[in-house]
Amino acid sequence: MDTVEELTGDEDGVWRVTTVGSCHIINFQRRTVTRIRGVGRNPSINDRERPLRSIESCKVGEVGRWTMQSDDFFTAYFWHQTSTVQRIERLTGMELGNANTEVALENINASDGLLSTADVAALLDVSVDMVQELFDSDRLLGLIWKERLVFPGCQFGPEQNEVAAFVQPLIAAAYELNYSVRSLIFWLYSPTTYFDGARPVNYTDEPERLVEAFRNGAGIEW
Repeated sequence: MDTVEELTGDEDGVWRVTTVGSCHIINFQRRTVTRIRGVGRNPSINDRERPLRSIESCKVGEVGRWTMQSDDFFTAYFWHQTSTVQRIERLTGMELGNANTEVALENINASDGLLSTADVAALLDVSVDMVQELFDSDRLLGLIWKERLVFPGCQFGPEQNEVAAFVQPLIAAAYELNYSVRSLIFWLYSPTTYFDGARPVNYTDEPERLVEAFRNGAGIEW
């Protein structure tokens, strides 16, 4: 794996910048940066993929500093300062795939939350055992992230106290098409031409349309 001592912003490819306790995925193809929070580290507004504006400093042995485009009308841009940079490496192959998956999960978490079993139990006013039973019986979307079972927040109704109507028929369609629930979750959050480039998760209030779009897309044979 290629390593360098410094990034200036003129590079290409995808890089992992490892700092004390966390890491950051800098994607020069997409011009984005994502903080991957380490165990015990405080959450940040940058724990999601953000458009990279500039790299002020990114050098092994020093703190990293960069700016990101803002999605807040009242903020010109976001700053981020890391702890000491320990390693900078270009990602390829399986490492690149794993990093892309982690970025996608951070984006889902920032968008709708990836809730713990206890969180869901509190929302639905049931026991944690019942949450596990709902998952085991294909009535909840869930996946393993950071060594624990988590549930996308998009599947709970407007009042957050019930499971949305789209969940069971969508899971059933996935199994019919030999599609894993994990892959189904990523499909929900990925832009698709079936919704004119929008993400399926924006249409969870239209269960029949959502399931039809999934069947049409996942059922294609090449």
